[in-house]
Amino acid sequence: MNGSKDTAAATIDACTRAIQSGDYGDQDLSALYHARGYSWSWTSFADRDDRALKDFAEAIRANPKAGGSLLNRSHIYNQRHDYDRAIADVNRAFEGDLSDYGKQVGFGERGYAYQAKGDNDRAIADYTASIRLNANNYVALTARCNAYFAKGDLDGAIADCGRAIALHPNYRDAYFNRGYAYQAKGDFDRAIADYDRMVALDPKDWDAYSNRATAYLAKGDFRRFIADLAQRQALSWLAIIVFLAAGVWLCCRTGMHARGRWAGRTLIEICEQEVVGMQHRNAALEKIAAALERRSSG
Repeated sequence: MNGSKDTAAATIDACTRAIQSGDYGDQDLSALYHARGYSWSWTSFADRDDRALKDFAEAIRANPKAGGSLLNRSHIYNQRHDYDRAIADVNRAFEGDLSDYGKQVGFGERGYAYQAKGDNDRAIADYTASIRLNANNYVALTARCNAYFAKGDLDGAIADCGRAIALHPNYRDAYFNRGYAYQAKGDFDRAIADYDRMVALDPKDWDAYSNRATAYLAKGDFRRFIADLAQRQALSWLAIIVFLAAGVWLCCRTGMHARGRWAGRTLIEICEQEVVGMQHRNAALEKIAAALERRSSG
């Protein structure tokens, strides 16, 4: 199947006719339900996942050892955050005769479910098993990088994402995860370099701008912090709060005390009044940034 809607529609129609004919049973019937279930993902139906889930269930009913249907159903369960059912389906699939590729998929789906449940050790074990089957599996390497990060093993995370990037230099998620790990280590220059690569891959990647802005802020580079937040001509409330909080922190650090119009007011109140002007006054933001830079270096 080439993934086109026309091909998917033709496959669905053919499978439906065959299923309704009553001429097929057991493994053949299971294969028909599986093919139709898989085809729904290429359609534009709002309930395509529900239709696929129903067909995979019928495929499994006709053949309880239908590993492909079990793995596809586990993927849908993961998407729906039903992680226990996803794990149960993968376990059942492993009881059958899976190909090496099927095992890779199974370890990946189960690893994802374990990680989502907070069981990073089991997730790492599954991702490792997937990588043993295919050392070039950059998706599993990036997923394991994320699990290492969750455990606090930043060096392990950086090594895995580095391997993934070597295999697939344009894999966005690997740069994102490695940049985050570098940032957590306090290596802001390397983090920024990874976010730069994300922006080069997709100039509209807001996650890259947001994380890079945070790294610039940590370095005290307020001008670039503001420039990243100004991308797509928008400033988020959270970013503004962080920015103003940084200013308050710097003022406190240098011994300045709130007085005058700042006295007795909460940060939220300040934000509510300042945000309207801040959105369209980049020149004013530049002045604020310059003042903060002078104060932080003083």
